[in-house]
Amino acid sequence: MPQKISHTGIVENIDEDGIFVRIKPSAGEASASGAEQNFVQVPLRLQLFSVGETVNVVLKQPLGKKAVALVYLLPVVILLGCLSLLLFAGVTEGVAGLSSLGILALYYAVLYICRDKLDKEPYYSIEKKR
Repeated sequence: MPQKISHTGIVENIDEDGIFVRIKPSAGEASASGAEQNFVQVPLRLQLFSVGETVNVVLKQPLGKKAVALVYLLPVVILLGCLSLLLFAGVTEGVAGLSSLGILALYYAVLYICRDKLDKEPYYSIEKKR
């Protein structure tokens, strides 16, 4: 079962972009000098919320795992796979290494181009406070 990280917040504003929630600092954070208010924008859902309502802001753990997989694990697999295939095909080590790095650079360029699509996935969700 995926772990959830939850914080209490107050709905500050609702518009066509989503719901803006001000996260209340926890007791430990509030005692620290200069504790700041954090705001989170959550995509609008079918649930009805009102301004001033107390809600729980939830971050789901698997999203962090997906980011690690896209940025660290998959590039290593691509690099080693490409290098192995080129060496098996009889290409010299230098050309195989540079070609593998070029393909890896292409992967990161595609990832950069698709960043808006990846960014639209909701990292946060909100639940009514019980």
